[in-house]
Amino acid sequence: MHGSSDRSRLWIRVFAAPILLAAATITGLLAALLWGEPGQYVAWVTVGAPVFVVSWILLRRGLNKVSRSNSGRHRRARVN
Repeated sequence: MHGSSDRSRLWIRVFAAPILLAAATITGLLAALLWGEPGQYVAWVTVGAPVFVVSWILLRRGLNKVSRSNSGRHRRARVN
């Protein structure tokens, strides 16, 4: 059982966010079907959560690439 606690922690770190997003999406879809008008608002939030998360990650990656490329340009020394 050597390293079993490390493996379980890794599993949680890798799969926790996708499982939570999937559970929220399923909850939202069921809320829209079963709860009538209030369920529609719950569905908008919960089904929109994965879209928000993916957009946020892509935006953050894009900003990191821009900041890295700009910082690299300033570090280079000019050669005449």
